[in-house]
Amino acid sequence: MTPNPINQAIRTMAQSPNGGYAASAAMLGMTTAALENRLYEVKGQRIGIAEAMLLQRLTDRTDFAAAVAAESGGVFVPVPEMDAAALLGEDIRDHLHGAVEELGQLFVQWRESTADGFLSRSESAELWAQVRSVVNRLVSVAALTDRIYGDFSDAAEKP
Repeated sequence: MTPNPINQAIRTMAQSPNGGYAASAAMLGMTTAALENRLYEVKGQRIGIAEAMLLQRLTDRTDFAAAVAAESGGVFVPVPEMDAAALLGEDIRDHLHGAVEELGQLFVQWRESTADGFLSRSESAELWAQVRSVVNRLVSVAALTDRIYGDFSDAAEKP
Protein backbone atom coordinates (compact mmCIF):
# COMPACT_ATOMS: atom_id res chain seq x y z
CA MET A 1 0.00 0.00 0.00
CA THR A 2 1.39 3.39 -1.00
CA PRO A 3 1.48 5.91 1.85
CA ASN A 4 -0.44 9.13 1.40
CA PRO A 5 1.70 12.19 0.60
CA ILE A 6 1.54 13.57 4.14
CA ASN A 7 2.69 10.29 5.70
CA GLN A 8 5.43 10.01 3.07
CA ALA A 9 6.59 13.55 3.88
CA ILE A 10 6.82 12.72 7.58
CA ARG A 11 8.78 9.54 6.82
CA THR A 12 11.15 11.49 4.58
CA MET A 13 11.76 14.04 7.33
CA ALA A 14 12.31 11.28 9.91
CA GLN A 15 14.84 9.55 7.65
CA SER A 16 16.71 12.77 6.78
CA PRO A 17 19.01 13.32 9.79
CA ASN A 18 22.35 11.58 9.88
CA GLY A 19 21.35 8.43 11.73
CA GLY A 20 17.89 8.18 10.14
CA TYR A 21 14.94 7.04 12.20
CA ALA A 22 17.11 6.39 15.27
CA ALA A 23 18.30 10.01 15.34
CA SER A 24 14.78 11.34 14.81
CA ALA A 25 13.40 9.08 17.52
CA ALA A 26 16.02 10.35 19.96
CA MET A 27 15.18 13.97 19.08
CA LEU A 28 11.50 13.24 19.73
CA GLY A 29 12.26 11.44 23.01
CA MET A 30 11.08 8.00 21.93
CA THR A 31 12.58 4.69 20.88
CA THR A 32 13.23 3.85 17.24
CA ALA A 33 10.58 1.13 17.45
CA ALA A 34 8.01 3.58 18.84
CA LEU A 35 8.75 6.06 16.03
CA GLU A 36 8.56 3.36 13.35
CA ASN A 37 5.24 2.11 14.79
CA ARG A 38 3.84 5.62 14.43
CA LEU A 39 5.36 6.21 10.98
CA TYR A 40 3.92 2.96 9.63
CA GLU A 41 0.71 3.22 11.68
CA VAL A 42 1.12 -0.11 13.44
CA LYS A 43 -2.02 -0.98 15.42
CA GLY A 44 -3.52 2.46 14.77
CA GLN A 45 -0.58 4.45 16.12
CA ARG A 46 0.17 7.69 14.29
CA ILE A 47 2.43 10.71 14.33
CA GLY A 48 0.39 13.63 15.62
CA ILE A 49 0.44 17.09 14.11
CA ALA A 50 2.47 18.48 17.01
CA GLU A 51 5.07 15.71 16.58
CA ALA A 52 5.20 16.27 12.81
CA MET A 53 5.71 20.00 13.36
CA LEU A 54 8.44 19.34 15.93
CA LEU A 55 10.14 16.89 13.58
CA GLN A 56 9.94 19.50 10.84
CA ARG A 57 11.64 22.08 13.08
CA LEU A 58 14.27 19.65 14.33
CA THR A 59 15.21 18.46 10.83
CA ASP A 60 15.04 21.96 9.32
CA ARG A 61 12.87 20.68 6.48
CA THR A 62 9.46 21.71 5.15
CA ASP A 63 8.22 18.39 3.71
CA PHE A 64 5.24 18.24 6.09
CA ALA A 65 4.11 21.80 5.38
CA ALA A 66 4.50 21.27 1.63
CA ALA A 67 2.48 18.04 1.73
CA VAL A 68 -0.33 19.62 3.77
CA ALA A 69 -0.42 22.60 1.40
CA ALA A 70 -0.52 20.30 -1.64
CA GLU A 71 -3.32 18.19 -0.12
CA SER A 72 -5.22 21.44 0.45
CA GLY A 73 -4.81 22.49 -3.17
CA GLY A 74 -2.05 24.98 -2.46
CA VAL A 75 1.68 25.43 -2.40
CA PHE A 76 3.86 25.99 0.65
CA VAL A 77 5.99 29.11 0.30
CA PRO A 78 8.46 29.72 3.11
CA VAL A 79 8.90 33.30 4.28
CA PRO A 80 12.50 34.39 3.69
CA GLU A 81 14.98 35.00 6.46
CA MET A 82 15.87 38.63 7.08
CA ASP A 83 19.36 39.87 6.36
CA ALA A 84 21.10 43.23 6.81
CA ALA A 85 20.74 44.24 3.14
CA ALA A 86 17.01 43.53 3.21
CA LEU A 87 16.65 45.81 6.21
CA LEU A 88 17.84 48.67 4.01
CA GLY A 89 15.19 47.86 1.43
CA GLU A 90 17.73 47.29 -1.32
CA ASP A 91 17.05 43.57 -1.55
CA ILE A 92 13.30 44.05 -1.91
CA ARG A 93 13.68 45.92 -5.20
CA ASP A 94 16.04 43.22 -6.43
CA HIS A 95 13.56 40.51 -5.41
CA LEU A 96 10.71 42.27 -7.19
CA HIS A 97 12.76 42.87 -10.32
CA GLY A 98 13.85 39.21 -10.31
CA ALA A 99 10.25 38.05 -9.87
CA VAL A 100 9.08 40.13 -12.83
CA GLU A 101 11.93 38.76 -14.97
CA GLU A 102 11.10 35.22 -13.89
CA LEU A 103 7.43 35.80 -14.65
CA GLY A 104 8.44 36.79 -18.19
CA GLN A 105 10.47 33.58 -18.49
CA LEU A 106 7.46 31.62 -17.25
CA PHE A 107 5.30 33.16 -19.98
CA VAL A 108 7.82 32.20 -22.68
CA GLN A 109 8.09 28.68 -21.25
CA TRP A 110 4.29 28.36 -21.10
CA ARG A 111 3.88 29.56 -24.67
CA GLU A 112 6.50 27.10 -25.95
CA SER A 113 5.12 24.20 -23.90
CA THR A 114 1.55 24.68 -25.12
CA ALA A 115 2.33 25.62 -28.74
CA ASP A 116 1.65 22.09 -30.01
CA GLY A 117 -1.63 21.81 -28.08
CA PHE A 118 -0.19 19.12 -25.82
CA LEU A 119 1.56 19.32 -22.46
CA SER A 120 3.88 16.42 -21.60
CA ARG A 121 4.58 15.33 -18.03
CA SER A 122 8.07 16.81 -18.18
CA GLU A 123 6.75 20.11 -19.56
CA SER A 124 4.12 20.21 -16.82
CA ALA A 125 6.75 19.51 -14.15
CA GLU A 126 8.97 22.29 -15.53
CA LEU A 127 6.05 24.75 -15.62
CA TRP A 128 5.05 23.94 -12.04
CA ALA A 129 8.63 24.33 -10.85
CA GLN A 130 8.78 27.75 -12.52
CA VAL A 131 5.38 28.76 -11.10
CA ARG A 132 6.48 27.79 -7.56
CA SER A 133 9.66 29.79 -7.99
CA VAL A 134 7.79 32.90 -9.18
CA VAL A 135 5.21 32.61 -6.38
CA ASN A 136 8.00 32.16 -3.84
CA ARG A 137 9.72 35.33 -5.04
CA LEU A 138 6.50 37.36 -5.01
CA VAL A 139 5.58 36.18 -1.51
CA SER A 140 9.13 37.04 -0.42
CA VAL A 141 8.65 40.58 -1.69
CA ALA A 142 5.37 40.96 0.20
CA ALA A 143 6.75 39.41 3.41
CA LEU A 144 9.91 41.52 3.37
CA THR A 145 7.89 44.65 2.67
CA ASP A 146 5.60 43.91 5.63
CA ARG A 147 8.53 43.17 7.93
CA ILE A 148 10.51 46.25 7.00
CA TYR A 149 7.89 48.89 6.27
CA GLY A 150 4.76 47.55 7.97
CA ASP A 151 3.46 49.19 11.12
CA PHE A 152 1.12 46.58 12.50
CA SER A 153 0.46 47.47 16.11
CA ASP A 154 -2.19 44.77 16.24
CA ALA A 155 -1.47 41.41 14.58
CA ALA A 156 -5.14 41.25 13.53
CA GLU A 157 -4.53 44.26 11.24
CA LYS A 158 -1.93 42.41 9.21
CA PRO A 159 -3.31 41.06 5.92
